[in-house]
Amino acid sequence: MSVNNQDCCREVPHMTPQNLAYFEKLLNDILDDLLRQAGCAVSELSRGESRETEVIDATMVHINQSVNLRLHTRKSQLIKKIKAALKRIEDGTYGYCDICEEPISLKRLAARPVTSKCRDCKEAEERLEALVS
Repeated sequence: MSVNNQDCCREVPHMTPQNLAYFEKLLNDILDDLLRQAGCAVSELSRGESRETEVIDATMVHINQSVNLRLHTRKSQLIKKIKAALKRIEDGTYGYCDICEEPISLKRLAARPVTSKCRDCKEAEERLEALVS
C-alpha cells in the first residue's frame, strides 16, 4: 500500500470557512454591542445634563463630558475598524497582512480581530513611527 504524498502533505488553508465564520460572528457581536452602547450614551447625555448642572459644578460636568467624548471617539474608531474587517471577510482578504500579504496568526487575530497587519509588519510600523516622533 503506497501513500500518496499529495494527500499526506496537502496544505491546510489558513482561513478556513469555520475560522471566517467565527471571526465574522465575533466582529458582528462586538459591533452590535458598541452600537447599543452608543445609543444608550446619547440618551443619557440628553436627559442627564440638566440634572448634573444642578448637582455638580460646571467644571466637573465639563470634565465628564470631555472624558465621555474621548471614549466615544475611541469607540467610533473601533466601529470603523470592525466594519473594515468585515469588508475584508467579504472580499476574501481577512487574515492576511495588508503589507506583506502573509497570513496573520490566528492567535493574533483572536487577540485583536480588527488587525490588518501581521505582528512583524506592525512592529516595523511602530518602530518607524517612534523614529519619526
